[in-house]
Amino acid sequence: MENGHPLSVLLIADGSGGHLIPALEAATALARRGARATVWYAQRRQAAPLARTLIEEARRADVSVDPIPVASTAFPLGRLRQCGRIWRLAQRGFDAFTPDVVVGFGGWVSIPVILAARMRRISCMLHEQNVMLGRANRWLTRWADRVAVSFPETQRALDGAPAVVTGLPVRNRIGRVSRADGAARFGLEPARPTALVLGGSQGARTLNRLMMAVAAGLSPDERRTWQVIHLTGATDEEAVADAYAAAGVAAWVAPSLVEMEAAYAQADLVIARAGASTVAELARCGKPAVLIPYPFAGGHQRANARLVEAIGGGVVLEEPEATPERLLSVMRSILADGRLRSMMGAQVQGLQCADATERLTEMILDVGRGTEGPA
Repeated sequence: MENGHPLSVLLIADGSGGHLIPALEAATALARRGARATVWYAQRRQAAPLARTLIEEARRADVSVDPIPVASTAFPLGRLRQCGRIWRLAQRGFDAFTPDVVVGFGGWVSIPVILAARMRRISCMLHEQNVMLGRANRWLTRWADRVAVSFPETQRALDGAPAVVTGLPVRNRIGRVSRADGAARFGLEPARPTALVLGGSQGARTLNRLMMAVAAGLSPDERRTWQVIHLTGATDEEAVADAYAAAGVAAWVAPSLVEMEAAYAQADLVIARAGASTVAELARCGKPAVLIPYPFAGGHQRANARLVEAIGGGVVLEEPEATPERLLSVMRSILADGRLRSMMGAQVQGLQCADATERLTEMILDVGRGTEGPA
């Protein structure tokens, strides 16, 4: 509360989970602190089950969550037209309510909203999820009062911009489920070595095909003792499930999962792309990983993955070298060595900011209160 009135915060995010999840987590924490929190997010298609669940949870916490319909386009002119439409939408929104601070969480959709806010001298800040600053956030730093980043490496690359390391908010339940409860959720054996495969929203098919080939290459002993939790993304669920069944491997296969905390609890090794939220969740849970960065993400996933590898928390396989044989070799070396897994898990935990949501929330409130006013 400021002068008897709740602080008003607008958070703007791209619709992908890596941008939207931290925005929703921050908005929910702000609402619990008494702020009036509103989230605008880019909606290109129907939200994934996890995103829908988190949106409903945020709404139950008195967060206003509103989609901004956008069309997927790679053409600059089409994107420029959409920016103009979103800028006009933001101006109409600011006629109805004037937030004390606008927070951009990345993606081009944040650009017209931040610019519309600055025209009205509304305080603005940014949050960067990845190690490498995204294009939208990099361009917007000149308009931001403060920049929150998830990793010290990002702060050092900003060359004097007003950046603070807050960490990356992750879902509160991650890291708080027992292995026994996790195994029960999937009908698996708690004591058996378990790989968690996260297809993700980008490039899931490559990981699916890799793991289908890995299943066919397992030894008889590995087929009897290994278990897999595999999230395939929108495609390949049936083919992946059939591949594990043909190999005689105990597996739980689905396109997506809301209760990710249960999957992490049972996992001994995570095989995934290298989105920022995945890295933050690995750090929260202390799970070793084989990371196969998506090659068409402007280098962001590669930078995230290399940071994990540099501290000894994971192994990076770039797509040209991510053959089934190479992946299986790495899986064998990690799953067969409990001491190595413990060491890798402890190393990746060093990346976490346990109080990331609280740090980011406090920074947003400071900017909104005028502790850091418009530049």
